[in-house]
Amino acid sequence: MKTSFLEIFTLITILHCFILSLVILLSKFFRNANNKYLGFTLLIIAIVGLNNWFWDIGINPTIINIMDLPLWQFLYPLTYFIFFYKTSSAFSIKPINLKILFLPFFILSLFNIIVSLSTIFHLYHLPEIIKNAISLFYKSISFLSIVFSICMILFSYKYTFFKNTKLSEKWLKYLWFIFSLILLYGILLETYRFLYSEKLPLTYLWTFLSVFIYWLIYKGLYQFKLSNDQYEIRTILEKSINKSPVSESKENPHFQKLIILLEEQKIHHNPNLSRDTVAEQLGISSGHLSQIIKNNTSISFSDFINSYRVKDIKEMIKNPMFNKYSLLSIGLECGFNSKTSFYTNFKKETGLTPSEFRNQ
Repeated sequence: MKTSFLEIFTLITILHCFILSLVILLSKFFRNANNKYLGFTLLIIAIVGLNNWFWDIGINPTIINIMDLPLWQFLYPLTYFIFFYKTSSAFSIKPINLKILFLPFFILSLFNIIVSLSTIFHLYHLPEIIKNAISLFYKSISFLSIVFSICMILFSYKYTFFKNTKLSEKWLKYLWFIFSLILLYGILLETYRFLYSEKLPLTYLWTFLSVFIYWLIYKGLYQFKLSNDQYEIRTILEKSINKSPVSESKENPHFQKLIILLEEQKIHHNPNLSRDTVAEQLGISSGHLSQIIKNNTSISFSDFINSYRVKDIKEMIKNPMFNKYSLLSIGLECGFNSKTSFYTNFKKETGLTPSEFRNQ
């Protein structure tokens, strides 16, 4: 059997997709209740890809026929949707009964198994009336899979782009966009199959998917890990960190209000916080704000804000609840907008790097 370079490349990509899914599902670094659905999606896509790879090269080993019994086209769009839904579930208005959405996969897969055990494995003979309806059954499967995938894309769009949260999750939106393009391309192929009863090779789909796989490995997963950690850290902070009493300062009411904003509302956790926005909240000019801070602390506005960020980071590093989170995710959640800014200001404030401080 002679295979082309593109077919070998496709097989390598499928194997990478399979390995990546196991990394997400089994790795302590990425594993959590939401990520598992991303892992399941990639695992199912890898299984479908392997099945179609053998189909494209004209070989149908028994193990592939067995793997082809479940109708995966009704499962991976669903796990894809659940991943985005779960990631956004804290902000959704009305919860969804996700178990109902699995019914098409289980019911139609059961019918497919009954038909396949007769037509492919020849374990028994189906009645003639059922044999005559097989082509209509698979035509219906093709149509329903198109509708189902489109619905999952639209539902996932709702929960990814319309959330009641100030958290900017650009990476999640990029992930949705790329995943949706892959699903849409698959929908186009399935539509062609529905209209012309001919199955097109998926080589170009996997060529496109390979780019996504490598992007997901080398960039996306790390950013997603940080995003997840920041969300979990924020949740812990909202539940466990008590508001500390603020000392009264009758001589500097604006400075007193600023301290309340920092210690109670944690405005310094906003990486886009600026002198102008704080001055606007206090009802004074930015120049007056700088003068107030200088008079009370002898440091600049940015140093003052960063000192509060470092203070919170130090408290979190000392707290065992945050041991499982990376130092960078803690630093970013406390308001620093980059790794360089975080490490530079932390060492400036403490004389130690965050790693050295944690090791102490």
